[in-house]
Order: sequence, then C-alpha cells, then structure tokens
Amino acid sequence: MLEHSRPLILDPIAHHPKDVRSIRSSNLRGTLKELVQLHGAFIFDDSGVLVAGCRYLDAKASDIELRMGLGSRHLAAASISKVTHAIAMVVSESAVVRIFEGGTLIGDIIPELWLLNQEHVFAKSNRSARLTKSR
Repeated sequence: MLEHSRPLILDPIAHHPKDVRSIRSSNLRGTLKELVQLHGAFIFDDSGVLVAGCRYLDAKASDIELRMGLGSRHLAAASISKVTHAIAMVVSESAVVRIFEGGTLIGDIIPELWLLNQEHVFAKSNRSARLTKSR
C-alpha cells in the first residue's frame, strides 16, 4: 500500500509507539474521527496497527464501476483495493462508511443504525424472530 500512496501532509501518527497506533486504542479512534474526513487515507497492517496516515492514494484501476453519487474518495478506495488486494473503507461526507474489496463495493455502514445496534436498542430476540420469519 505504501508504494501506491504518498504523504499528503506530515504524518501525525509517525514515530508513535505501536500500542498507541493500535485500532484497539480509544485514543487512536478519537484521533482518527477528527482526521479521517479531512486528511487523506490511513493505512493499517493486518493486526490493526496504523502504519501511515494522511496519505494520497496513487493506485489507478481503469475498470472500476461505481454507482452514481460516489465520488473520488470512493474511486480511490475501489482502485487501491483492486491493485493491492487490501480492504478499503471510505467515510463519506454523509458519514456513511463504505467498504471495498477487489475494486467492488461490498458493504455500507450507516452510523446511526450501527450505534443503535451497539446500544442494544433492538432486542436480540426480536431480531432473531424476524430473521427466522424472513427465511
């Protein structure tokens, strides 16, 4: 991924210890919430440790098809996921998180619904009953 990207600004994560750069660190998650929509891509390794931040993605895949309304961030994520075989996530201006793998959009996360689910507003028994009925 690093060979298909370049620094956009000075990397605010550089030279910090590995434990601080782990996605499991609440401090890192707070920092990312502030930076991710404004300052380029963030690259994580397979164990969830941030390798580099504030990157411009240079990967170009010419055969990417995106649905209408998705912009350059989505094209960059789709391209990098196709060229490097990484999974790419994009935070849209609307705060929807979109996930790309192999150059294809594979999922959307709508923050409000995800947070409601995390807060257990939806009863587990109701969800499983609905899933059973719909099958």
